[in-house]
Amino acid sequence: MAHPPEPPEAVSAVVRPLRRDAQRNREVVLAAARRMFAEHGAECAFEDIAREAGVGVGTVYRRFPDRRTLIEAILEQRVADVASVGADALATAEPWAAARLFIGSTARMQLEDRGLRELLQDSGFVSAGLAMLRERIAPVAAELARRLRDGGGARQDVTGQDLLVMIRMLASLTPEAAGRPATAATGVERYLDLVLSGLHPPPEETRKEE
Repeated sequence: MAHPPEPPEAVSAVVRPLRRDAQRNREVVLAAARRMFAEHGAECAFEDIAREAGVGVGTVYRRFPDRRTLIEAILEQRVADVASVGADALATAEPWAAARLFIGSTARMQLEDRGLRELLQDSGFVSAGLAMLRERIAPVAAELARRLRDGGGARQDVTGQDLLVMIRMLASLTPEAAGRPATAATGVERYLDLVLSGLHPPPEETRKEE
């Protein structure tokens, strides 16, 4: 007699969490991949990741069978990073300080992570992680733009999309413009001042309001 197929819950119950050592290997590989990804870009070789992690390349493939799986795992962590920056910005009461924190931090995140920057600039790359990152960042930008308009004296046509464009502009700075690692913060701060100044109303609009 044929047995009926197992219900979905019975099948899923077979899936068990990774053993402690396997979970540790995954974390070590992911941390190494994130470092290599940031320094060398999204196409860094699995062999180099294994060397950085101090494991065999087979261990890398067991934890992440292909590049997309690895990229999605890295992006999952980046989504959490962006969410943290957004929360800090929204908790900052002064509108201009909040906008500066949000724009500057997310731009630096890309400047310091070549792989993330490459993926965000690649319009042909479709990813659940990138989609989630954009979903997290857009509402924060919209709310910060509203605060700038309502309580910060910014020009009244400022939108969240404008803030996102500013982030992309700053993230596209060359190392020479942004400053080498020792002076990168100073370089970004200068350009951040310049782009934020563009959010203030033109002088003629200020005079009309007065």
